Parts: sequence; C-alpha cells; structure tokens
Amino acid sequence: MNELIFVISFFNDLPSRFASQRLLSNEEYNAFFRHCYYPINGRKGVDIASFSIENKDIRNIISANSRIHSQVRPETIQGRLRRLREYSEWLFNHFHHDYLVGEQLQNKFDTLISRMKLCEEGFGKNFSLAVKRINESVIPNDKFLELLEMILPSSSKNPFKSSKIRNYLIVSLLIQSGIRRGALAKLKISDCHFYGTFDEIEIYRSGYDKTDTRNYMPNQKTKSHLAVVDPELLKQIKFYINHIRLNFERSSYHDFIFVSEKNSRNTSGNPLSLKSVNAIFLRLSKALSFRIHPHMLRHKWNEIFDEKGRSSGMDSRLIEDVRKYAMGWSANSSMGQVYNEKRLFEQVREVSKAHQERVNKQ
Repeated sequence: MNELIFVISFFNDLPSRFASQRLLSNEEYNAFFRHCYYPINGRKGVDIASFSIENKDIRNIISANSRIHSQVRPETIQGRLRRLREYSEWLFNHFHHDYLVGEQLQNKFDTLISRMKLCEEGFGKNFSLAVKRINESVIPNDKFLELLEMILPSSSKNPFKSSKIRNYLIVSLLIQSGIRRGALAKLKISDCHFYGTFDEIEIYRSGYDKTDTRNYMPNQKTKSHLAVVDPELLKQIKFYINHIRLNFERSSYHDFIFVSEKNSRNTSGNPLSLKSVNAIFLRLSKALSFRIHPHMLRHKWNEIFDEKGRSSGMDSRLIEDVRKYAMGWSANSSMGQVYNEKRLFEQVREVSKAHQERVNKQ
C-alpha cells in the first residue's frame, strides 16, 4: 500500500492519462526513477550551505556522502518501480482490454513496460549503488556454463528430484530462443513445427483462451515472430510430449506444452503456472549461488547473439534488424540500445588501447 501511495503522490493523474492514451514519457519516467532513491519526506542529503566550510573538496565529499546515506534500500527502490509498472499494466488493461488499440500505442506501451522491467531487475538484495561496468555480462560466463551443465537431467549437480526433463526443456528453450517467460508458458503443441527444418516455433499474441485454467494467464507482449532453436531441442520437446506429458490425464484437455507434474493441489496435467516457472529458477539460483531469473536469459541471448554477429562479420545494421525480429520488437524500437552501447564501449577500449601502445613506444 505504501508503494502505491508513493506512486500516486508522484503521478496524480495516471488514470485519466491512460484513459486518454497518454502514456508516460521517458523524461517523466526518469524523474520518477530518480525520486525512488529517496525517503518519502523527500530529503536528498545534508544542506551544506548551513555549514561554514571553506575547503571546496571537503564540501563536495560531504555532499556526495550525504546523498548516498539518505537513499533508501535497493529493495525499496525495486518495490516502487514494480508498483508503478503493475499499476500501469492494470490501468492499460482496464481502459483498453476490450478494445483493439493501434499498433503504435501497443508498441509504445510494450516498450515502456519492458524498460520498467529492466530497471526493476537491476535492484535486489545483491544490488550495489556502485557504478556497474557497461561491459559486464548479465550472467558471468562461468556461471552460465555451470548452468548449462547443471540443467542436464543426467547431471549430478541437477537440483531437481523430479520433472528434470521438463525443467531442462524450459531453461533450454529460454536460452536458445530468447523468448519471454509468458511466451514460454503459453506455448502450445501446435506452435512447434515438427516438420521441415524441425527448428521453428511460433511466438504470437493471443487473447482470451477458454482452455487456459490458470488464474494468471500468460501472454506474449511483443510482435508475432518465429523463434529458431536447435532441431535436437525440438526433437526432445516432441519426446516429452509423446512420452511424459501424456501420462497426466488433464493434459488431454488442452494443448499447452508444459504441464504441472505434481498433484499436491490436484493440479497435475494442468498448464504450468508462471509461479512454477519462477520456482524453477529460484531452485537453480540456490544451486548456482547466483540469482538468476527467466528474463536474464533473454539478455544473455542478446549478448551471445551480438558476439556471434560481430565475429561472423555481420553488418551492425543487419545485426539490429535481426535482433528486433528475434525479440519481437517493432522496427523503431530502441530496446537494443543497451547492446549497442556495449559494442561501442568495446570499440572505445580497443581504440584507447591502440593509442596507449603507440604513446608507450614513443
């Protein structure tokens, strides 16, 4: 409740704005983002004007440290950002759910929500207020390799006592395709191309589905597209459908690929919930001693794609066009900017290194 009050006190006209299709601008969101760092009373540090200190360096140190110590906990910042996103999603669905909105408005809203989620994910118990290096990977390579080995059903490090094959397929699909958690949870058998090249999966938006019994129905928020995976993975998914999924009676009532395999609440065979997908990653996080969640694999996909694209000599503009299609982003989306900045940083470092070597030789 306090977080919602915090949001409403900053944006007191959100309902009327969403009703009239006026979404938040980047400048407004940036202002709210900065505001989230501070207590409700709005104090942003010690007023050094009240101190009689002549040394400018000392005044600067006091000012900088007072701002840091007046900031709230990272979990509080994360909660405020999450509440704005959830409130925005509720308002958009409330005013526009029963109406067909234009593609431009939908893309603008999707971009806003995606940005909010990216900011959210940057905070948590392990968050540091120190500046993070732009070239740091969202998942360090050693942890990523450990994850790849851990999820194998045959691995001695696999943390699951049951559902090993299903969980392996879920994590592998996210790694190989870069799709969102919601898109994965709503995948149907009919979405998989078990023919031809045997490597395509249809990702698309969908409306109300009467066969979906979940309280929180997952959905694909970005543009429809085909995701490409290793043919071997698609064969493994087909094996799961034909030899494991069909053992659960309720699975015959729907077409969703991944189902609950536990019957603690009489849910075996029902479509797998988003909460259960999160639980898989919580278990993996404990085993890895590193916090990992589904959306991080989407970022990791982009990092790997960027590296492979550059190493193959692919033109940077083509890399971005392919990335936008694979992620389901619109042609004018700016979501790929973070990866462009990483690439620019690498180029700056290479140029700087060459310059330093030349100076050292003189």
